[in-house]
Amino acid sequence: MMKTRTLNISLPERLVEALDHRAQAEARSRSEVIRAAALSYLQWWEEWRKLQAYGRRQAKRLGIRPQGLDRLIAQARTERSAGR
Repeated sequence: MMKTRTLNISLPERLVEALDHRAQAEARSRSEVIRAAALSYLQWWEEWRKLQAYGRRQAKRLGIRPQGLDRLIAQARTERSAGR
């Protein structure tokens, strides 16, 4: 059996209404919807962390420094708008 803990949180009324609407539409409890949302957020955050680490490794491999990012971004935007 899964060990659980009870949390008391404050949420804006509109968010609670949206959660309740989603729970009813999916025939789930409010807790199940919040649990799924929390898990999704944590998974998203871990993927974001991995993407940042990948970006740092690629920048290091290519010799890109933070000071050069603005120039590279501006260059890419210029090329994109020119249709290249």
